[in-house]
Amino acid sequence: MAGRGATAEQGAREGGAPAAPRGQWRRGDLQAQPFPAVPVAAATDPAVQRETLARLREWAELDAETAIAWYLDDKRLKRIGSRLLQGLAIACAVAGAAVPLGTAAAGGSGQGWGYVLLAVAAGCKGFDHYFGLSAAWMRDITVAHALRTELNAVRLEWATDMLRAGPAAADPDRLLEPAELERQLALVARLAGSVRARIDGETADWQAEFSAGISELQGQRTLPGVER
Repeated sequence: MAGRGATAEQGAREGGAPAAPRGQWRRGDLQAQPFPAVPVAAATDPAVQRETLARLREWAELDAETAIAWYLDDKRLKRIGSRLLQGLAIACAVAGAAVPLGTAAAGGSGQGWGYVLLAVAAGCKGFDHYFGLSAAWMRDITVAHALRTELNAVRLEWATDMLRAGPAAADPDRLLEPAELERQLALVARLAGSVRARIDGETADWQAEFSAGISELQGQRTLPGVER
C-alpha cells in the first residue's frame, strides 16, 4: 500500500490541509507516513520540545487523513463496480424471464435467449461474490468513518487539554509538566495505533474473504468422484 506521503506532509507543514492521495487500486498503495525525528534537545529545550510534539501530532494526523482519503477514493471505485454488476444482474434477470413470455405470447420461441440472459445475471452475481466488490465497498466505508471519528476525538481531547492548561500552555520558555507531556504523547500513540489497527484489520478481512472465495471456486471446479 503506497500513499502520497511527501506531498501530503509538505502541504500540512505549509499550513494547509493535508493533500489527499489520488485514487489508486487496492494492493500496494497505502503506507505509513515517515516518522519525524526526535532531537535529544527535546528533553531540555522548551522550544524544541513543543516543536517535536507538534510534529508528532502532525505525523499521526497526517497518517490518519491519508488513510481516510485513500479508503474514500477506493470506496468510489468499489461502489461503481458493485452498482454496475448489481444493476446488470437485475436487468438480465428481468429480461431473462420476460423475453420467453413475450416471444411465447407472440407465437415465437425465446427460451434460448432467456437462458442466456439468466446466465449473465448469475455471472454478474458470482463475479461480485468471488471478487468481493460489494463487501469491500462496505469495509471501506466502515474504516473511513471509524478513522474520522477517532481523529476528531483525539483532536477534541488535545484541544481540551490545551484549554485546561490555561495561560501556562502558551509560555514558550516553560517545559511541559510530565503529566501534561504524557497525556499528549498518549493521544499521539492512540491515534497512530488506531490507524494501524484499522488498516491491519481491514487487510486481514480482505485476505480471509479472498481466500474463502478462491477455495469455494476451486471446490466447485472439482468433479465429484475424482481424486487428485
